Amino acid sequence: MEIRAISNTDIRSWWPFVKTGLEKILAKSSEEWIPEDIYANCFCGNSLLWVLINNSKPMGFWVVIPRGQTIHVWCAYTPYAGTLDIGMKLFCETAKSANMTKVTFESYRKGWDKVARKHGFQPRSWVKEI
Repeated sequence: MEIRAISNTDIRSWWPFVKTGLEKILAKSSEEWIPEDIYANCFCGNSLLWVLINNSKPMGFWVVIPRGQTIHVWCAYTPYAGTLDIGMKLFCETAKSANMTKVTFESYRKGWDKVARKHGFQPRSWVKEI
């Protein structure tokens, strides 16, 4: 497996896979974005699309926002069981090779608490909307 950074000029060819994943994320979690926000941000270079690929087949993706030495995961998706562990290892190796020192993400989904801890994440902030 490999992680490939998708250039903004190539996003369109990956978009059917990515949009399907984004719609599945939205079906499970109430987010403040729509798929078109993700496309526009990646196309304009404000966010980056990384795709996990195995034998030329997309296995998952991350939409990330570099913030200094921190890489923030805006959203991530894989439809294949068991791919998260392999993908997360490759993702962290790729981020580290780009001189990133932290990976952050946010999620409303309670299930991510257990998964995040398994991969070494620690909770840092709490939010109350008023």
